[in-house]
Amino acid sequence: MKFRLNNIKLWFKNESKPKIYKFLPNKINVITGDATTGKTSFLSVIDYCLLSNKNRIIEKTINENVLWYLIDFHINGKNFVIARKAANSGTVSSEIFFSDTGEQPEFPYANATIDELREILNTEFGISTSEDYLLNNLKTFSYRQFLLFTSISADIIITTNNYFDRSFYEIDTDETLEQILLMAIGVDRMENMKNKKKLDDLNKEIASVTRRINSERKKKENIDLSLFALVRECKENNLLNPDFDTTPIETTKILSGIVEEYTVLADNEKTFSAIDGLNKQKREVSRKINSIERYKKEIADYNNNLSSYEDSLKPIEYINENFNEIIKSHEVLLFVGELEKSLSDIKRSYLKSDFKTFTLQEDLEALKQEQQKIVKQIADLPKVKPTFSSEASKYIFVGTIKQRLAQIEQQRNSITTTEVKELERLVKESEALESLINDIDSTKFVMSEELDNAIQRNYDLVNSMPNYDGYKIRFSIEDKFLKLKSPSELFEIETVGSSSNYMFLHLCFYLGLHEHMIKVEQKHVPQFLFIDQPSFPYYSGEGDVKNNDKAKLLDAFSLLNSFLKYIVEELKNEFQIFMVEHAPKEYWEQNDMEYFHTVDEFTGGNGMVPLYVQLNNDPS
Repeated sequence: MKFRLNNIKLWFKNESKPKIYKFLPNKINVITGDATTGKTSFLSVIDYCLLSNKNRIIEKTINENVLWYLIDFHINGKNFVIARKAANSGTVSSEIFFSDTGEQPEFPYANATIDELREILNTEFGISTSEDYLLNNLKTFSYRQFLLFTSISADIIITTNNYFDRSFYEIDTDETLEQILLMAIGVDRMENMKNKKKLDDLNKEIASVTRRINSERKKKENIDLSLFALVRECKENNLLNPDFDTTPIETTKILSGIVEEYTVLADNEKTFSAIDGLNKQKREVSRKINSIERYKKEIADYNNNLSSYEDSLKPIEYINENFNEIIKSHEVLLFVGELEKSLSDIKRSYLKSDFKTFTLQEDLEALKQEQQKIVKQIADLPKVKPTFSSEASKYIFVGTIKQRLAQIEQQRNSITTTEVKELERLVKESEALESLINDIDSTKFVMSEELDNAIQRNYDLVNSMPNYDGYKIRFSIEDKFLKLKSPSELFEIETVGSSSNYMFLHLCFYLGLHEHMIKVEQKHVPQFLFIDQPSFPYYSGEGDVKNNDKAKLLDAFSLLNSFLKYIVEELKNEFQIFMVEHAPKEYWEQNDMEYFHTVDEFTGGNGMVPLYVQLNNDPS
């Protein structure tokens, strides 16, 4: 990723004049000088302006005198300016000035938020903040993670097996380190990761659908087994023919028919009971109707008899009226008199009788209507089928069939049929995505080999490791450090002795890493490297470096110069190194190292914060 630092600017307290440090493109920009002058803090200033969550700038002398820090840089052809107010009592500031046109304010003011600027920087670093792009530990990617590959800090430059300052850039897990390293060297890419996440989600969905289909198949198999068990029991109870055999659906219908038939037979008792009750009512009403009918007839007969009796009196009355002419006997006269008296009593009784007319006709009509209603109720009852089975156990078994069929039906209704076509569609999508995803293993092998070649090219330029001359060098992605192998040995070695050797290995690794990333056109890591004092192994205190150590230091500087020459002249590309150093500028200026540029010298009390600022802010 194209990147170059243009300048760093500091605004100071007590209205001291701002200080600007200017840097050249395609150069090894060096700030050299005495110890404790703030050289190392330049990395912290750059990191702070690139929105670090921590303040690593030294409070004494530097932060206590600075109001605002500013970095001016080009990234992907754009000129960005970011200024950030100095930390207060160790707490980072959220006051940010940002310009994407290269404009530098006379004095900074807040015009952007950290979140807004991080989004902008993520975009420039080729980082998508979409949820499609997540680290394996589910943390989102950030441009800050890739800054890890832009510095060789004092904390790692002479360490044995530590090539990354993870604590400075807050890379908290080996997993995260490996993932961003694979992306940096071209093994994995953002689009590849997006496709891998899609594929992972798709495979989870395929697994879910497959489990669902298998579960549905298992449920169907269990239903079929339950039906098979019912059929076997029905055969044992003579409800089905021994040779009965059909489909599960048809079996369900037939078993339901058996249940329905026996349910009707079982319901006969209820029907009989209802009919019996209605017949009792019918008989009672019929009895009342018959009683009233007899009563009506008896009244009619009674009235007819009385009428006949009245007619019978007429001869007696005639005899009595013509008695002297007809009867001469006294005894006959007495008989006729008594007879006439009896008939007269009958006549008077008839005239006084309440039974001359029938008064219960309305009651009779009501009872007949009730009788018709009962007859209709009997007719409306279900027709009772005759049953010849007296086996109570068979009815009990049929009841069991009914219950088990209901359970089977409930299980069948609970099955949500998943289309196999849906699974086939998902599998096709998965196969298509797999074809788009790079083969990580094969790509890793190729990229690792190319990375080793780039590191080896730089290692072969080193003259200060004679004991390891001709060795093959390899970076272990798994172990995250360099290993050497003698042409005459089978096994690699990890320990190379002196701190000077480890300093050279760190230089070779980072130069080889950036060379490789430029060749594969990697877009997440800036083409920029901060190096903190390669002379560290040789300066144990004040004084000059020993002659043999001076030769080694010149060898290190020559390696850096050769690297810039190779990138600019042979690869026709861009690169910038910012190095802080204890060694004086004569090392490069008197040895024809054309790619070195001295930015400033911190001597005579000057440092990152100039002496005039320190004196101006000195309360004494």
